[in-house]
Formats: sequence, structure tokens, C-alpha cells
Amino acid sequence: MFNILKNSFDITNKYIILATPLILFSLVSSLYLIFSINGNSAGVAFAVILFFLMLGAFLSGWLYMAKKCIINPENDDINGLLAEFPAGVGEYFLPICGIIIICIIITAIISGLAYIAGTKFIGDIRPLYQGLMNASSSTAAIKTYITGLSVNELIKLNEWNLLLFAAAVSSHFVLMFYTPALFFKTKNPFKALFIGIKDIFCRNFFKNVFLFILIAATYTIISVVSTLGGTNVAIHFIMTLVNFYYIVFVVIFIFNYYYKNYIQIGSNIDKTV
Repeated sequence: MFNILKNSFDITNKYIILATPLILFSLVSSLYLIFSINGNSAGVAFAVILFFLMLGAFLSGWLYMAKKCIINPENDDINGLLAEFPAGVGEYFLPICGIIIICIIITAIISGLAYIAGTKFIGDIRPLYQGLMNASSSTAAIKTYITGLSVNELIKLNEWNLLLFAAAVSSHFVLMFYTPALFFKTKNPFKALFIGIKDIFCRNFFKNVFLFILIAATYTIISVVSTLGGTNVAIHFIMTLVNFYYIVFVVIFIFNYYYKNYIQIGSNIDKTV
């Protein structure tokens, strides 16, 4: 694990140019959403569909670049890596769009099941949620609202938070190998889903859990530091750069881990499953 971690840092530092498409997409998509999500419902729907297509194009090209870095880490034509982006879009655009849709459906199902379970075993959260929404105008208002809750209401709110957190963690863990399976084993998003879930639970399970915990813990630390330093312009700028680097590293780390544990050993493990 730690050899893969070190190797992933080396690949990330060597191919830091991977951050360029990510930064450009973040900038363009943010500006697009700011200026397009307004007006009537038809205009909003069109803007959302176009953003979905933009996201599919970006992910297909960008993750293909990441795959090339993992397969051929000794390649010295670093700037030439950008030329792989259009090839990735052409090869993986439809599969990635399929993955996005399937992930949305799975997340909706898990969220729905969590809501049903929470309503049945914890109680209806809607009155508390509505109160939080009404008090969300300021931090002081939220603090005043929470302070005024009874012990039973606080317990119910904490139980709901724990349930929703568990649902989010479960969905992220189950889907952790979804895109690596698509790029390394099959372009069929349905088969990739099956293979990714099978690889999570059927081999190296505890290593996979450790990988997920490691990523989740580092993400939490970076998020906390970013939040605490959000009012300082210099710290905010530095943490923005750190976040971009971290996203690139996590993608490389997961792809590299999957390649080393499920592809490279034996060359064609589960390739036809």
C-alpha cells in the first residue's frame, strides 16, 4: 500500500500537467453555471443537460489521461499527454455518461432507502429540517435554533446526521472502483459496475477499506483547513491549489492501486468478467 502511495505521489508530481484540464474545466463550468442557471425552467433544464454533456466530455478525456500515466509512467513526453484528451473523449464519452447516470440512480436509491429507514426507525425529520432551513440565514440563527431544541430533538437530529453520513460513505465506498474498472477492464458501464463492486468485496477487502479511510481522512483534514482559513485570502488561494493537487493525486492513487492489485498481477485478472 505505502509503495503504491509513494509511487502515486511520484506520478502525480511528474504529470502535474493533469491539473491543467481540471482547473480549466472548474473555471469554465463555474462561469457557465453562474450565467446560465437563471430564467425559466426550460432554460434551466437545457443548461443542466449541457453541463452534463460537458462533464461527460471532461471526465472521459481527463481520466483517460490518468490511465495513460498509470500504464506508461516512464513516458517522458509529459506535454504530449494533453494530446490524449480528445482520444479519451472519443473513446469513453458514452461510457462515462452512462456511469454518471448510473451513479445518480444508485445515489438516489441509497438516499431513498436511508430516508425510509430513518422515517421508520428514527422519526420524521421534516419539521427539524424546515426549522434549520428557516434559521440558515446566519450562523448565529442556526446556533440559536439548535440551542432551543429539546434533548429528544437533538438526539433525533444527530441520528439522522449519522444515518445520512453512513449512506453517503456506503455509496462512495461501493462505487470507488467503478471508473477504474471501466477504464482498465470494460467499456460497458453496467459490467464495470458489477466488476468494480466485486473487486471491492471479493479481494483485498480490508486493504480496500484502509484505502477508503485514508482518502476520506485526508479529504476531511484538507476540508477543515480550507474552511478555517476561508476568510484569509492567502490561505484560501493556497488551499485552492492544494485541493486541485489533491484531486489529481486521489485519481492517480485509486487508478494506480487498482492497476497494481487487479490488473498488473497476472496481467489479465477478471478482464473478461
